[in-house]
Amino acid sequence: MIVNTISLSNYRGYKKTDIVFGKGVNFFIGNNGSGKTNLLEAIYFLALAKSYKTVDNSTIMSEADFARINAKIISERDFSAKIVITRTGKKISLNNKEIDKLSDYIGKVLVLAFLPEDMDLIKGPPKNRRYFIDMIIGQIDRSYLIELANYKKILRQRNELLKLLSDTRSKDFTLLDIYTEQLAKSSRLIIDYRKHFVEKINLELVQMYHYLAANNKTIFFKYNPLIEDNILKQFQDKYDKDLIFKTTSLGPHRDDYDFFIDNLFARDFASQGEQRVIILAIILSIANIIIKEKKAKPILLLDDVFSELDYLRQNQLVKYLNSADMQSIITTTNIKDINNSFLNNSKIFSVKNHIVKEDKING
Repeated sequence: MIVNTISLSNYRGYKKTDIVFGKGVNFFIGNNGSGKTNLLEAIYFLALAKSYKTVDNSTIMSEADFARINAKIISERDFSAKIVITRTGKKISLNNKEIDKLSDYIGKVLVLAFLPEDMDLIKGPPKNRRYFIDMIIGQIDRSYLIELANYKKILRQRNELLKLLSDTRSKDFTLLDIYTEQLAKSSRLIIDYRKHFVEKINLELVQMYHYLAANNKTIFFKYNPLIEDNILKQFQDKYDKDLIFKTTSLGPHRDDYDFFIDNLFARDFASQGEQRVIILAIILSIANIIIKEKKAKPILLLDDVFSELDYLRQNQLVKYLNSADMQSIITTTNIKDINNSFLNNSKIFSVKNHIVKEDKING
């Protein structure tokens, strides 16, 4: 799968921009603030129907009434995708046919993104790790996305009931029992999805990390569900606590993940450069999973990816992207450390003041 062309109208600083991408590695080079990250955000928005940075309508250029992202996607069946963002909402279209349900759209444009925000993945709060994994599984398996929405709906209903029961001091738990049974059933499905997905990542991860890092350190990604066995009973055992705090204290919405390097917590012992390579290795491992399961190659969005990577690791990454034959879109301030031989099949663009121009390979 590749983005063949994209057209932006009134998106961030782009009044009207059309870009034709290469099918391999695409470099967008510019200073910070030049607008190159906004291009990646637009492709991410096209895929997941939301910005990874802010609320949707903040992507609209000031004084404009709307922003539009329009792209032609080449895949097993070529198609066009369009998102129009207004001050009050957004409209999504595939082949000029409007899509009503978001779950019918997510996964049509497959993207994997490495973003500056992802550097908070290892040391940041658990919600960042949950969101990262949930969005990726949701792109691969629509049924997971549907189940996750179902879980959140039941959780919201249960929490509202807990507040009501606590405030009224009611002892009638009939409805609470029903919601709890539903939540336990949904939890089982989500936990199993996540567990099996992390197992798949680990099958790919060691080899990928060794390639990118050029060392033999062990690497492991661990899923830590708060509950895994006797789920219904554990929910029921927390009735008193949940009523006191008026919220559900257990469940997949509170799960977490850990990263290990040489059997040590990466958040405590990995350098910034090592953390970057770990996250990249996970993203590329997931790309391999998508290729195997979806029979489609995802589009890689790599923002400021070379920061804190030395010469060797920068070139290892570009070498891998060339050999993997996946479309990748990379933003960076320069490519002076990239071996010219790795640039032969690349497209290079310069970005300045939200103006994009295609350049010749200049190393």
